[in-house]
Amino acid sequence: MRAGHLWLASFLLLPVVGAPLLKARAFRGFGLPARAVLSAGVGAVLLSWTMTMFALVRLRWGPLLVFVAAGLAFALRIILRRDEEALLPGEGREGAGRATAFIAYALTVLSLLATLAATIAARSTSPDLLLFWGPKAQQFAAARTIDAEFLSAPYMEYLHVYYPPLVTNVYAFGAMIAGRFPWGAATLTFPLLLAATAIGLTGILRTQATPPRTAATAALATSAIALIGIHASVAGNAEPFLLFFEILGLTLLVTPIARSTAGKLLAGLLFAGAAASKVEGLVFVLAAGVLFALIERGAARPFWRTLLLLFAPTAVALGTWLAFGASRRLFSGYQGYGSVLEPRFGSLATILSDVGVALWKVGYALPWLVPLVVLLLVPGKNHRVLLPVLAALAIAGFLLFTYLTTESIVRLLIAWSAARVLAPVSALLALASGVRDAR
Repeated sequence: MRAGHLWLASFLLLPVVGAPLLKARAFRGFGLPARAVLSAGVGAVLLSWTMTMFALVRLRWGPLLVFVAAGLAFALRIILRRDEEALLPGEGREGAGRATAFIAYALTVLSLLATLAATIAARSTSPDLLLFWGPKAQQFAAARTIDAEFLSAPYMEYLHVYYPPLVTNVYAFGAMIAGRFPWGAATLTFPLLLAATAIGLTGILRTQATPPRTAATAALATSAIALIGIHASVAGNAEPFLLFFEILGLTLLVTPIARSTAGKLLAGLLFAGAAASKVEGLVFVLAAGVLFALIERGAARPFWRTLLLLFAPTAVALGTWLAFGASRRLFSGYQGYGSVLEPRFGSLATILSDVGVALWKVGYALPWLVPLVVLLLVPGKNHRVLLPVLAALAIAGFLLFTYLTTESIVRLLIAWSAARVLAPVSALLALASGVRDAR
């Protein structure tokens, strides 16, 4: 078997690691495919944390990683109440509803096939895979740990040594199994994770919305992300991971399971995955958690327990990573592009214009405009729509502030990063339209 096949097959271990938690009765309403996807997400978070902890205490990586991570999943299940029942899926309508669902599923499949074709043709391959995600993963796999000596070399500063570790850890785990890091196979994480996101989104939403509405929401989000990812070249980098964790984590909080301990715990673990995938994931986690506590006051009580469930996994994941960086004298925190105390508000108009141009180049900004129009046209009122909309505004605000405080060539930075960083906004608007008139 080729190394690429073995590397991709290593992802099958992730749902095995997370299965002890997702086997809980509270999650059965999601359906088996969605539970497998969510198990993989939990498995990735727990496996990455275990790898980081092993590196912190100077233990080499080996088969023990899987058993320790799976043991953590089993231990987390103890937190759940045994009397939490699974949510029943919504009931669909006959005739037109079935036709709508069929069209939506067909659109989702076409979007995934387009993503796969673009990835195989190298149309969407990310230079970042070649610059730092791949090299770090390859070196970590060879060293069977997070190689501090490699990261501390002065000429390796471009690797962004402070970047959170989940993506490189998962990549390195597969490389140890495959015997080497397969660069071509790594790009396939884009269509793979997009498909997983679509499956997970459909499974979670089915507990609140009808099948036609669920299928339509998933199709809108999937097609938008596919178009953005192809144009913005995300295959092989951390964006597919970030989108997977952010979208599914927030979707849990706009469905009835958010009222349960199980729902909050699962959302918190997925949020930890987002924060451990990219720097901006932490901003999203903080915004989403605080907004949930403010908007869903009934579901968030008691507040201390809700905040603990939502934020503790992120605190543990990033705390372990920062402890590793400090213990090896590599970094003590995240690095910025400039001073946050000196925003250049005089450049606001120019920056907004450049961002608009960057988004326009991605299919005439349709991945953002279409979900926005759908959201405005969908009838009904539901206060849960505020959570994804305000979370989207928080992401946009963070990006804008970053550009206002950067000391590099802002126009080039915007051209390269704006569409990728704003990809979650598109998906969150699609999610908001899906829950606007849901029960």
